[in-house]
Amino acid sequence: MPDRRASAPPKRLTSDELNLLTLDIVQKLMRVYEPGRDRVVTQDNVYQPAVTAGRDELEEFQSRLLLPGSRVEGLPHLDACLELLGQGRTVLFLADHRGNLDVPAFSALLRREGAPYEQILERLIYIAGRKLNESSDFIKMFTEKYARLVIVPKRDFPKRPPEETPEQTAARAVFEEEAARINRAAFRNLVRLKKAGHIFVLFPLGGRWKPDQDNIPVAETTSYIRSFDAAFLVSMEGNTLPVRERMEEERPIQERVLFRVGPPLESKAFLAAQRARYDLLQQQGSAEARVEFDQFVVNQVMLMLANLRATGGYGEIATPAL
Repeated sequence: MPDRRASAPPKRLTSDELNLLTLDIVQKLMRVYEPGRDRVVTQDNVYQPAVTAGRDELEEFQSRLLLPGSRVEGLPHLDACLELLGQGRTVLFLADHRGNLDVPAFSALLRREGAPYEQILERLIYIAGRKLNESSDFIKMFTEKYARLVIVPKRDFPKRPPEETPEQTAARAVFEEEAARINRAAFRNLVRLKKAGHIFVLFPLGGRWKPDQDNIPVAETTSYIRSFDAAFLVSMEGNTLPVRERMEEERPIQERVLFRVGPPLESKAFLAAQRARYDLLQQQGSAEARVEFDQFVVNQVMLMLANLRATGGYGEIATPAL
């Protein structure tokens, strides 16, 4: 097993060296990948444990991309997370999502901090959309290295066309029924696994941040916050896999990557405080509150993540930590 903590600081790679390094990790992962395994998501395989074969090699590759200054800040908040789990509390991470190497970047950097934080990494389960499984074997070859709970997000549901044919109506009904079965199974697994001490990681944006789009966060985030005792926000600066229109065309780069873990929020108190702010802003006629409450909450979460990136704190939006 590679000793990531003992490895030398990464050097600047030429484009040719970076291409060869990328080809090498693809070949290594292909040698241990089983095409078709859990590729199609059903109600029976919504929880997909990590496929650890090749994960050390992936994180070693990621470490070569992380330039000096890359790190995880807020380790005392992760200590508080372990304390909460020891008390039987359930925990949700709400994380920035910049690119498809975010997860191995966080994992590689946190492993550098030593054994106590291996406990965090062993408990993480990422909430992922079905497309990450089913869009291509190439993408799944990377994403399967970390435990995931697969769902069908509402944004993936087919829209009703203006003049829907009977065939389109039937196809939409089949899709929605299947999605409902998958999501019910995912919720059952979420309840079971969070009680067993796992930490769920949700990306409020629903996908990667794209500089040329509106990046509207997902309202369903608020329902997840309601389902956990405590929430931690995790901001991110830098991205070693810049976004392209087609994920298969994305190419890694070297960059400094900084994660910040914020203090714990008591979910009920946080939502109660947001309800009070929402009601007041509505009374004042504020444009900020001209959305449904669940959308308002996740909008505030995104502002808190921006504050965490910029200042190391949540700002005035947050209620006091636990």
